[in-house]
Amino acid sequence: MDVESAVVWSHRASRRSTWTMVEVVADGIRGVGELSDGAPVDALVAAARSVGFLITGLPVEKARVAMQDELVRRRLAGDGFLWSTVLGGYEAAFADLVARIEGRALSESLGLGAPRPVRLYANLNRRFGADGPAAIVAEALCAIGNGFTAVKVAPFLDAHAAGLSGTRLIAFALDLVARVRSAIPAGVQLMVDCHHRVPADHLAVVTRELAGLALYWVEDLVADRSGLESAAEGGLALAAGEHVWDPVVAAAACAGGALRYWLVDPKHAGGPDGVARIAEAVGETRLTFHNPSGPVGTAHAAHLAALGGDGTWLEYAWGEADRLTLIEPAETVLDGTLRPIGPGIGIGTAMTRPTTTKEAL
Repeated sequence: MDVESAVVWSHRASRRSTWTMVEVVADGIRGVGELSDGAPVDALVAAARSVGFLITGLPVEKARVAMQDELVRRRLAGDGFLWSTVLGGYEAAFADLVARIEGRALSESLGLGAPRPVRLYANLNRRFGADGPAAIVAEALCAIGNGFTAVKVAPFLDAHAAGLSGTRLIAFALDLVARVRSAIPAGVQLMVDCHHRVPADHLAVVTRELAGLALYWVEDLVADRSGLESAAEGGLALAAGEHVWDPVVAAAACAGGALRYWLVDPKHAGGPDGVARIAEAVGETRLTFHNPSGPVGTAHAAHLAALGGDGTWLEYAWGEADRLTLIEPAETVLDGTLRPIGPGIGIGTAMTRPTTTKEAL
């Protein structure tokens, strides 16, 4: 069975989300992968399209190997994050395609067993982060009302973009976290993503204040090891890892014990095999899934959830309404849990959307 075509396209879903997809077609069967956020959209789409010619007309497995070889070479040559994300998109598309040809769910095709439900946490920032504290609190309560038992806020990112800095930035961010924590039920988990925006001279204050708010984890607090160790000693459960594709780097980051959670992103890790290598590398650090992605990336991550073990979390970009219309059938989310299905990832894309840009290679 030969590859007939590859299609790369994008869709603007919200203020911070442009979903970028690659579809590989063989004998009329379509496998789809997501490569969002690997670079600015135009550069990302151009990079993914630039290698599509390598696989057209080749048997599926030979095409997959040819693409792997070329993208691994480019990843090592420079701009590793971009090319690892392009690799992640193509590898996901090929994995979906192969599973569909086999007539099995992706998780079964990968040797991970039958698809199983995975719990979600609602990322409020992709859609609502710039709307102010009241809107963020309201959306947290809305997500909880729809069965989610965990929500995540990003209190520094949009405040920093709006020009706040120093003590004003810290005061705004801490106030937002405190507002959300006081508004949601005690049994609901709260994650905080700092996006490495905490100034070094405010780290001690931020650590102390966040430690008193019963947070599930604090993500991307600081980049340096000494800062992480200080924050961990101060009582914070720390999380990081979303942009890492090299298992050696992941292992080194986890070796000191400051990180409690590793947030692997299948797109950036280079696809299913990349996730498996990182899962092994992080050892006792708990593996969860970073996924500010569209429904395609979400479905792929859900099929990989067994690599995170029982109790893993999968990020869900809350409030992006096009999730309901871009794919068919729709995601099966009930009480904050995603139930993946097959064959393949169990969903396909509705390619007729007039706002979607696409190009066959």
